[in-house]
Formats: sequence, structure tokens, C-alpha cells
Amino acid sequence: MLDETGPDTWLVRARDDAQPEALVESFARGYKLTSWSLVEDERVALGVYTSAVHAETAWWRHRDGLDD
Repeated sequence: MLDETGPDTWLVRARDDAQPEALVESFARGYKLTSWSLVEDERVALGVYTSAVHAETAWWRHRDGLDD
């Protein structure tokens, strides 16, 4: 789920009470997907997408790929 945290910024969570897993930010004409960390240097850029929903979908596909 996308949890809007500010103007043009969302956290990706599995459910309402779950910890954030990724960050989606409006970026120029797209939406930048980054893995979530409180430490900014530990965040990993994962691409730019055409919508916040596409970025969220990309996160879940990325995470599913890590489980394989």
C-alpha cells in the first residue's frame, strides 16, 4: 500500500501497521523508487517509474525476486 507522507512523497508498506519498506518520491516527470532506511546513505535507488502505483508494483516485484 502507498502511505502518503507529504507532498509528492509516499512510503510503501505491506499494511497500515507495517514498517515502511520503500520510498516513492515525485521526481521531474516520474516517480523515484528507493529502498527505505532511516540512514540516507543506506538507501538504494531502484529506478524511476511513470506513476507512484507503478513504483509500488516494482517494489513488490523487486522484493519477490530477493526471496527466490
